[in-house]
Amino acid sequence: MTPVELLLISPPDYTTREFRGAQPLGIAYLASVLREYADIPCRIHDANVNGPQPFDDLVQETLAFVVASKTAGGRPVVGISAVSQMIHTATQLAEVVKAAHPDTLIVLGGYHPTFAHREILRDFPAVDLCVRGEGELTLLEIMQRWQAAAPGLASDWSDIAGVTWRQGEEIVVNLSRANLSDLDAVPFPARDLLPPLDAYPPYADTVAGVMRRKASIMSSRGCPFHCNFCSIIAFYGEAGGKPWRGRSADNVVAEMVHLAETYGASHFEFQDDNFFVRPERALTIVETYAATGRDFSFAFLTRADQVVRGERFFPALRQAGLRYVSVGIESGSEASLERMVKQTGVETNRKALQILHDNDVAAQVEFIMFEPGSRLADLQENLQFIEQQGLFGYFPPLIFGSLLLLPGTPVREQIEQSSGVTGPVHDALSYEFSDPAVASVFDLMNRFQRRLGAEWYRLAFGLLDGIPANEIALQAADLNGELGMYQRLLAEQKLDFFALTRIPYAVMREALRAVAAGGNVPGQKLLDQAASQMQSIEQRLRATQAELDVRLLQ
Repeated sequence: MTPVELLLISPPDYTTREFRGAQPLGIAYLASVLREYADIPCRIHDANVNGPQPFDDLVQETLAFVVASKTAGGRPVVGISAVSQMIHTATQLAEVVKAAHPDTLIVLGGYHPTFAHREILRDFPAVDLCVRGEGELTLLEIMQRWQAAAPGLASDWSDIAGVTWRQGEEIVVNLSRANLSDLDAVPFPARDLLPPLDAYPPYADTVAGVMRRKASIMSSRGCPFHCNFCSIIAFYGEAGGKPWRGRSADNVVAEMVHLAETYGASHFEFQDDNFFVRPERALTIVETYAATGRDFSFAFLTRADQVVRGERFFPALRQAGLRYVSVGIESGSEASLERMVKQTGVETNRKALQILHDNDVAAQVEFIMFEPGSRLADLQENLQFIEQQGLFGYFPPLIFGSLLLLPGTPVREQIEQSSGVTGPVHDALSYEFSDPAVASVFDLMNRFQRRLGAEWYRLAFGLLDGIPANEIALQAADLNGELGMYQRLLAEQKLDFFALTRIPYAVMREALRAVAAGGNVPGQKLLDQAASQMQSIEQRLRATQAELDVRLLQ
């Protein structure tokens, strides 16, 4: 039996400036299953841990793994997990590796390979196999087959469910694999193969006045709702079965204890697609962990209507350590929400935000400002909603969000069918707004990001990290009666952050006023004004931070 070794890669995401770093649990689960059930050597490379890794560096590290594995007499396998935004990077890496080492097996999995498996094998000869849907058992069987096969001979993958492969020139789509029925039976993610938790951004818990080591955790898979821009239902429904499955509370708590004892984690970010599907279960998990006596905080993602239905649970969740909820508001326009098949409304969105506010829980708002059916009235209603809910200072800015028509999403299929235009499968489907006023405002916000985006995000991230750290440092510092002065300086920082976050909203508001009055968008003037405001803010920030550093670093 030939020794094999697997490198699992989470490729760099070059599509966003908002990336803040979270552990890639998906590939860590794959590694844990391979180790538990087949003792197959596995490595993990997270190409986003310190921001998106330069592509050339990723190539060199991947090739170094292949060479080392072959030198030791092994048969290397490179597995790449990719969503649609990363697929070009993933396939480009596959092509470079295959060109240098044709005998290396290259496997792609994740959301995009699940929905575009035929097209990937058609368009990218360097890719040998695509794994569809949940990959733990499928990859296990692939690695066992590769280990048993004689070197130099083509493997027969025909009996491995969940695989799409080539047999000569033919692309073969095997039967789908059923989703895992018992998530408690899956070993905890192989976090020892990931970068240490300290390599990822900590959580500044200003409530408790401490910096916390942050760990990602997943207590369930899937979501039972059917938003038309989301591919979760399609991904987990590839083989049929339940759209949502949860681990037992005891199993989740055991992992939380493991994270605390082994890695020193005290802030848990639940990466579930929807943690609050069963509120009683969610509360049981965190209260059971709280009963261990450990100090901790946590956060999760859910829908606005679930916040409203589960209102009575939030006092207890807050008492247990809930700090923030990522909530899918999506829009302040009833018409847009209806087009997205959100099955919720603007009033529900308002109430959800109020519930979180009343319980002193921060809201991380998911918002889609632009979508294919957007009219000028929708944008105006969105901006009005943002203002009424006090979200102008929200980060990242809600006004940049546009709906992506990705493979596997119902809205993409609907638009392709209605328009008769099929877009390139490896890219988001482009679309034109039927309302020219919307198109002009959308163009201006894209120009803002191209011209000022990098500088704006640099300033914002500096403040986003610096303000909580300064708050905690002030709580701990011996200021010899000078607390008032430093509180004033910190307040000035917060005001500058608020002013910075309002700049893109002000640009959009003025653009909407212009087009509503029948005029053109004064794009150049608005962008010049924004640039001048950002320059003034940066000058003040440097002076304020310098004063804080003099005292806090003593």
